[in-house]
Amino acid sequence: MRKKTKLYLYSIIAGCAAGTLIWELIRIILQNFDIDLSYSAGPIGFDISVLMFYVSINPGTVIGGVLTIFIIKKIITGNKRG
Repeated sequence: MRKKTKLYLYSIIAGCAAGTLIWELIRIILQNFDIDLSYSAGPIGFDISVLMFYVSINPGTVIGGVLTIFIIKKIITGNKRG
């Protein structure tokens, strides 16, 4: 059970990262056509004197996370039927 939980968490993190990257690529492409898509909420994070960690969150992050959760649920329910 513990291995599956880690796998699900890693999958959701990867989905959020992929969504963020895809959103940024779409934003850059649309900027070339003079369309401004700046819906980011960030950087969000913390800064201590030794370590600094910031994450940029945009709608692609949320969309990627939700799609990943949806795909994981579909995979799980698909495996239970067979």
